[in-house]
Amino acid sequence: MNVWIFKNKFFSYCLYVIFLMAFTEAAGAASRPFVNFQSLDGSLYFFDHNRVDPRRTFSTAVDAWGDYSIGDLYAYGTWQTALNNDYQGAKSSYYYKFIPRLSLGKNIDKDISWGIFKVTSLALWVSRTRGQGASYFPGLAMDWQLPGLDWFRTIYYFEHNDKKGWNDQRLHLDFGSVFSTDIGDFRIAGTYDMTFGQGRNPVMIDFKPELHYDLGKSLGYAPRHLWIGAVINPVKNKYKIQDTPAFRTNQFRYGFMVRYSFSIVK
Repeated sequence: MNVWIFKNKFFSYCLYVIFLMAFTEAAGAASRPFVNFQSLDGSLYFFDHNRVDPRRTFSTAVDAWGDYSIGDLYAYGTWQTALNNDYQGAKSSYYYKFIPRLSLGKNIDKDISWGIFKVTSLALWVSRTRGQGASYFPGLAMDWQLPGLDWFRTIYYFEHNDKKGWNDQRLHLDFGSVFSTDIGDFRIAGTYDMTFGQGRNPVMIDFKPELHYDLGKSLGYAPRHLWIGAVINPVKNKYKIQDTPAFRTNQFRYGFMVRYSFSIVK
């Protein structure tokens, strides 16, 4: 059995398990609330020192995260516009992704946490960029309970990229922490992605930490709604394009952001 067949069977099996668990859960969902928590954020980003993309960009972004009785769902979409007129490519682009996760602990109705381990889930990353078809990455997720962090997630994905098939694997980390100081409340949130350079792909590393300040609370309004912040984003071999002296794809961009968060707690 070759690798291509194995991975397609793996992906089909993941989808089968997801739908089976969702159907089983739906049969008993009437006895308890489906939505535990739902958030929706709108953000504005300004970035400088991009590589491959326009050097300076302005982006609007919407992202949502929901915690449900069977798992959780993260959705993200952004529209990016070039701010420098000398860029030769497309002046604007968009990108979106959906990441549903089915929690083992929630679906068997048991607390499976142990030590720093919290829960494991089946995950599926589905994304699309302007001018390209959809890519989908099935994977296995683990959530952790680490001192000093409000959340820390690791997800190992098998990548099925548009027009390239099953051509790589990826490790994704997602972390965050909220803390208070004498000058107000802050939040550190970020992601780390590393692909493994399979096939003809170079290894890509994309680290994007953000520091947010709770401006709304400091102005006397409800906390955790209006944020301002700074972002850095070092990347190696951006978009899996090998960095060379003739075409640089390693970048260290930086930027600023404004975000407003809406949330519904059941």
